[in-house]
Amino acid sequence: MSSIGNALATVLKAQRGDFNQRFKLAQQQYRALTAEAWYAFIADTLNPVAEIIAAHNEDAVSEVINVLYDQALPLVAKQWLGSAPREPVLAACYKQLLAMLAPVLVREPERVSAALLNALHQLCALDSHSPNSPNRAREWTQRMAAILKPVAASASVEQTLALGRVIAWRVGLAALRDAALRDAPTLPADWVRQALDIPFTPDATLWDTLNRNPAMRAEEKEPPRQPEWLGWTGGFRGLGKSGGPFAALPSIGLAGGRLAASDGNHTWWLAADGYGQQAVRMGAAADWPLEAGTPVKVSESGAITLAGKTHSF
Repeated sequence: MSSIGNALATVLKAQRGDFNQRFKLAQQQYRALTAEAWYAFIADTLNPVAEIIAAHNEDAVSEVINVLYDQALPLVAKQWLGSAPREPVLAACYKQLLAMLAPVLVREPERVSAALLNALHQLCALDSHSPNSPNRAREWTQRMAAILKPVAASASVEQTLALGRVIAWRVGLAALRDAALRDAPTLPADWVRQALDIPFTPDATLWDTLNRNPAMRAEEKEPPRQPEWLGWTGGFRGLGKSGGPFAALPSIGLAGGRLAASDGNHTWWLAADGYGQQAVRMGAAADWPLEAGTPVKVSESGAITLAGKTHSF
């Protein structure tokens, strides 16, 4: 088992009673939480962060550890984090990014840590339903690390989170498309080149073209001339990791101005573009009904009719 360094040990000793009380309260709520599992997480994940922060600013260690302590307790109890996590990739990537982004973490620890966990959770969920592309979470982490590690000391929280959205869109979270296209022009051009894996400097023309052509990728020279097959999303419940959200055969239409699918119980936004596809839950079907007379029709032969245009796949 990993040992605890001086930086973390000092914080734990100074607040021993308080930390013990918080742990006991968590145990009352989460019966599966054990002292052994929690100590292993502290030593393995929180200790490296404390050491890195202490090397630059010892006074900042306590605040960061207090935030991470409270955030991680229920996640270790539910085995999202820890020595035997249900999603090993999520736990490993979170640990890597906490250490690598320690200078940014100091500025707003709760916000930065929560954003990392949220992004990794979404990417791991997408990976679990995409057997042909199962490495989005790792790719997102590696791109974030490659771009931010050299500049973490000067990168702002807003820049870090904006870059995270751009890269998450690039690796497949289509629901972040609008946010990414809004954020990308505000970031250093070199960051965006690396994030989108393009050899040229992005400009206003690129952002305008991408905004008008959802199926287009940043590296493509011109938009597609006809409808293109983007990929699969959806699936049925009860099929394990290969399953999906629908309880019954869904109907396709528009809901809230977005292409959506409804199985009668719930409605999902079918977010899709050149980088990826997602079924994002909008809410109960009663609250998000498909609009009457929506122009989308899908035949059993694979022909799709949209706004009077038909294309077969």
